[in-house]
Amino acid sequence: MLRTYSEIFEAVKANARKCTVSIALAEDKSALEAAKVLAENEVAKVLLTGEPDKIRLYAEQIGYPIKDKEIVAAFGEEEAAARAVEQVRLGKAEILMKGHTSTPVLMKAVLDRENGLRTGKVLSHVAVAEIASYHKLLMITDGGINIAPDLETKKAILRNAIGVADKLEITQPKIAVLCPIEKVNPKIPETVDARALQEMAERGEFGSVIVEGPIATDVALSARAAQRKALTSRIAGDTDVILVPGLTCGNSLLKSLMFLANAKVGGVVIGARVPIVLLSRADEPAEKLNSMLLAILVSIK
Repeated sequence: MLRTYSEIFEAVKANARKCTVSIALAEDKSALEAAKVLAENEVAKVLLTGEPDKIRLYAEQIGYPIKDKEIVAAFGEEEAAARAVEQVRLGKAEILMKGHTSTPVLMKAVLDRENGLRTGKVLSHVAVAEIASYHKLLMITDGGINIAPDLETKKAILRNAIGVADKLEITQPKIAVLCPIEKVNPKIPETVDARALQEMAERGEFGSVIVEGPIATDVALSARAAQRKALTSRIAGDTDVILVPGLTCGNSLLKSLMFLANAKVGGVVIGARVPIVLLSRADEPAEKLNSMLLAILVSIK
């Protein structure tokens, strides 16, 4: 099991196959700083889509000696997003990354029926947090794509997360289907979905996993909390994946860990033809590097 981002870094460095990351609107200093680290460690190659002069200027400011063949000329957000996606469709890149473009513009290019990266699968965001007070990596999904998923969508989100867990070498992921309480209450719809997902897991629908729900955050993260509530749990205090009921909850949980617990985080969108790094333009280079490492790990066959 990989327990830190340092271990993820070492895992991707050890892989003989060096993938290529296509960055949409690479006129972004923090994205270039992350790409520079990958280049210096010979972990991955990049294709930088955007205005060539701006890309070269930012690269020069951070001491990143990019090559002309690494630049894909594009002017404006929409063209940059379309050209970045095109590099993936042409087989020139195995990962797509958001640079200084907005999420809606990039996702419009990704979801384009003729020229995008659709596969027919549900797209979902999987965040991975390294928290000093927790003994292993904690995955949170989906705090980035699906606003208020129904049960069928949650099943797909769960399967996407299990795929990432496999890449993190977690042999039997322990998954908490997050709710405010541990009992099914028809007035709280997410508790009904949570129990349904647990029952599906018990029937073997998700493979070798342990799913518990409904389960509150304190129980998912603390065996002591489960004891104090007199609850029997196979995952309390040892959860690998938190499946949240909706985007607002997932986004808030992740950002709380970042800003209050100084968690190291990264995230990747699963379900398209290739992994997609989809972060805020305000994120620091460290978050972008972590996300690129995660996407590289996921892309390894």
